[in-house]
Amino acid sequence: MKLTIRNQTCHLLSKKAVYWEEKKTVIIADIHIGKGTVFRKAGIPIPQGIMDDDLLSITSLLNDLKAEKCIIVGDLIHAQSGISDDVKKKFSEWLHSTACEVHLIFGNHDYALIKNLPPEWPLHTHKEGLLIEPFYFSHFPMHHEQWFVWSGHLHPKVEISNSYDRLVLRCFQIFKDLAIIPAFGFFVGGTLVRKSVECKIYVIADDSVIEI
Repeated sequence: MKLTIRNQTCHLLSKKAVYWEEKKTVIIADIHIGKGTVFRKAGIPIPQGIMDDDLLSITSLLNDLKAEKCIIVGDLIHAQSGISDDVKKKFSEWLHSTACEVHLIFGNHDYALIKNLPPEWPLHTHKEGLLIEPFYFSHFPMHHEQWFVWSGHLHPKVEISNSYDRLVLRCFQIFKDLAIIPAFGFFVGGTLVRKSVECKIYVIADDSVIEI
């Protein structure tokens, strides 16, 4: 789904990301790496490999688009307890393997990284937000008096149902001056949202993005 926002070309992608064409930039949110490790430490049987699949999906996306920059609008990690040596090593290898410049705006789950970012993670970090005109990137949805804001945090989803069936699908929420993008991580829940006069909803259905 191609949108023109502030005279910029932005593609809402079925791979749970946004591509800013003019800047060759991919925007993603809420990966929550290490979440499976947190659950396994608590005795909950979560299969291995979820993080690997997420990182492979990002790599495929960046390579297909020949992206030059990747902006993660918060919640790269799930919790400090999930950053095992194995998780730390795998994410380090991923960062060193990508040709992209990777930026992270710290989210509420990333607070442990503010003072304890692994030195082997070559990330460009931003505590509050990042401005690349005409866009402002923030983990938390907010309204900026001047710039259009790309954000995450809420993991928006919609429910589509009838008398016989029910689907819950990830979606993009687009307001006049704000976008809330879906969580990228596979093992992440979400918040059910509704269309309104202030907000357009673009739902991810298989390999398509559809306005509802």
